[in-house]
Amino acid sequence: MKQICQSKYEQETSEQEYEFLKQQIAYYNLPSQSFECSAISHHPFMDSIQNLTVREALKKQFKEVAIQSRITLFNIYLKSAEDQRQEYKKKHEANVKKMNASQHTLNNNEKLSSTSRHG
Repeated sequence: MKQICQSKYEQETSEQEYEFLKQQIAYYNLPSQSFECSAISHHPFMDSIQNLTVREALKKQFKEVAIQSRITLFNIYLKSAEDQRQEYKKKHEANVKKMNASQHTLNNNEKLSSTSRHG
């Protein structure tokens, strides 16, 4: 029974972590959290470039890399959380099956001992 409680707790916790992660990602995808609003987009190094064409090209490239990196990182986070969620779900289901099998065996043994006493 302790294993079932523990695996159910792990399953529920991983489910809540997954949902929280989705909320966090949604938050970081809000316009107020865009690249333009981030501190990294206003790095002093960019403003030190005198050539406007070069500065704008670098800013554009910098933005694309930052956005793509963030997307990749979010996808890795989600995949990892989903994998963990599935692992804990399977573990809990296996524990429930094991308990049910034990209960079934116990019930059969009780029937056998009851039959042998009366027979």
